[in-house]
Parts: sequence; C-alpha cells; structure tokens
Amino acid sequence: MMTVRLALLLMLLPAMALAGGDSGEDLPLHPSQQPELCAEGPFPRCTPEALASGGFPDHKHAYWWPGWEVKTDAEGQPYGPGAFCTGKTVRDTSTVVMGEGRKQLRNFVSLHNPAYRDCDFLPLLELLDWADHEIPPLLGLTATDTLVVISPDNIDAYRAMTGQQTWRLYQLEADTCVIEPYGTLQARTLDGHGLFMVYVDWLLRETYGDTLPVWLHYGLVEYLSEDGLHLNNYMNQFRAEGPVLFSAPLINVILGGVPDPDPARDREMYRRASYSAYLMVWELVENRGGLEALRDWLALVRGDIVQDTAAEKVYRMTMMDLAKSLDPVKLGEPLGTAVESRQPNKQP
Repeated sequence: MMTVRLALLLMLLPAMALAGGDSGEDLPLHPSQQPELCAEGPFPRCTPEALASGGFPDHKHAYWWPGWEVKTDAEGQPYGPGAFCTGKTVRDTSTVVMGEGRKQLRNFVSLHNPAYRDCDFLPLLELLDWADHEIPPLLGLTATDTLVVISPDNIDAYRAMTGQQTWRLYQLEADTCVIEPYGTLQARTLDGHGLFMVYVDWLLRETYGDTLPVWLHYGLVEYLSEDGLHLNNYMNQFRAEGPVLFSAPLINVILGGVPDPDPARDREMYRRASYSAYLMVWELVENRGGLEALRDWLALVRGDIVQDTAAEKVYRMTMMDLAKSLDPVKLGEPLGTAVESRQPNKQP
C-alpha cells in the first residue's frame, strides 16, 4: 500500500510544481481564474507558467454558473447578465422599452420573433450592456449611435440573410447586425463572446470606419471578447497539416475580404487568421505598453494624426515595422502547440 501511495505522489509532483511554481503560490488552473482585463493594467497579466496552467483569460461564461452576482456600476445600478432576468423570470425592465419582437435599452435594439418570451432575449441586451460598461474605458472610446441586432429564427435563415456559415458569428453592416440565432449562440456557449465581438467591431467602425489595419481591428475584436482560448482549441483540427499561424499581410486579405466559396477552406482560413490577429494584439497589449499605449495611439489617430506618425510616437516604429515585430509566425504561440483542449465554459 505504501508503495502505491508513493507512486501516486510521484505522479502528482509535476502537476503540483506547475500549479505552484517557484513562488509557492497557486497558479490559476482555469481560464476564468486568470486576471481580468483592466484599463490600468498591470501588464503582462499572466506569467508564462500561469498561461501554461490556465490558458488565455476567459471570463465570458461565469454568468451561467451558480453563484454569479449581478454587476453594479459607480451609481449602484445593476448591469450585465442578471440585471433584467434571473433565469426565465423577469427581474427589472424599468430601463428597457419592451415591445412585440423588439426590445430597446438606450442605444441598443434587439429584433427577434415575437413568439419568444421576454427572458429569452433580454439576456442579449444584458450582454451588450455589459460590453457598453466595460469596453469604452479600455479603449478610451464612447458609443453614440444606435446598434440594431437581428436574431434570425434558425441557421437556415441566418445563412440566407448573411451568405455566411456558422463559424462567422455575425454580419455587421453600418449600425445593423445579423447574429447567429441567439439561442444557438447560447447552446454553443459563445453568446458572451459573440455579443462582445459585435460591440467591439461596431464601436471601432463607428469611430474609425475601415481605416484601422485589418489585423489590429479584428485582433481587438477577438482580444477584447476574450476569444483566444476558443481559437486556440479550434487550431487542434488544423495542426496535423502543419503550422497554423499567418503574418499580417495574409490576415488582412482573409479577414478584410469576402468569405471563401469553399466552406471547409473558409472555416479553416477564417479561424486561423482570427487566431493570428488575436495573438498580434495579445502581444501588443500584454507586452508593448498595455492598454495605455494602445489608447494613446487610438487617440492620436482619432485626432487625425497619420497612423505611422502616431505609431512612431507611441511605439517608436512605423505601423509596418510594428506589424512585423508582432508577427505570430516568428513569435510563436504563448500557449505552445502541444496543449490540451481546455473547456473554458466548464465551471472550475
């Protein structure tokens, strides 16, 4: 019996060392236990050991778990998941304009089949409200227009309305967005990520149009929606064929163009380009001055400063040189290529 126990202890020692590190402190073992993104930092948020242990940060699932507490803003007002509904029970809709198949919260409108119950779609507005509270301070931007989000009845309707397949979670045109059916996003546990993506994409386009480099625009969409661990998991399907990462020029072509008519190729190229853009922005924010430097650059560009001039002022190099210095093909993957498929949607 003693021999068996000793053998088990020896088997556990590597995992214990990974979890504890040299500092003696426990490292996070789940993406939701990684540090949250804050405007002030500090950066980088995660040590290499913590990333190896817990993966990229992902806090877009915990509102489905028992024990979730509704967030409150500086005025003490509730916002985000749980603010309007608890499960399928209406909690408080005093700030929502309710209608048949239409609900509006400030400058967010949700359109859907009127047959749905209120708490089937109020969570969609809760997620946009959450993003509206948390994303602007990170980027130093403010949303002023009205965003209309349309949820089709089913996947066939989504494909017909957008010409896209389901690995592309939404289609945004100006201030109108068609999303993959909201119930489907929930079933895929991608509703939090998806609505944050919509919000960030819309906010950047409202402010900068299509003037930002494609790798930066979509990298911010993925980074601020905390989609990195999902993207990393998607790569498992493609790694057997060789390296999965792209450099900025190819990212720009794929994400800045129309979907490939071949579904299998579009799925692979879109996900690989999205992951590569995420890694570029991960490196930019986590290791190149944090969100403060990024906000400085965004503010200069918003003030009609040429992007290269702004980049030289903030990052001491041109935008082309900056993109080259962030090239994931050269820098590699922070989590490495031989990682297990983590499940950030599962409660730790």
